[in-house]
Amino acid sequence: MNVKITKGHRIIYSMKYHQIEVDINGVQYLIRQQSDDNGCEYYVHCDNLNDGDLLNIYDMEDGELKNIIIKLAEAAHDDSLFADSNVGKDIDLEELDCF
Repeated sequence: MNVKITKGHRIIYSMKYHQIEVDINGVQYLIRQQSDDNGCEYYVHCDNLNDGDLLNIYDMEDGELKNIIIKLAEAAHDDSLFADSNVGKDIDLEELDCF
């Protein structure tokens, strides 16, 4: 049997999820950044939101909490900011302005 390569390896579609867990004023939030070849989408999970179901961040009620969660979601891919060595430390929200 003769097998001939007619085209080399290539990625035709790529999707990646980054997920962080944070405490905001004593409430736990799971924040997810989904990125693919078409862009990014951001989701949040909290028992106090959307009956505990995953929620698209842009469907949240406008306000300070939504703005903070958007900033966190945009930065979720940052391995140094959200490294295991930083667990338990506070985040300087001004640091998130560069994302």
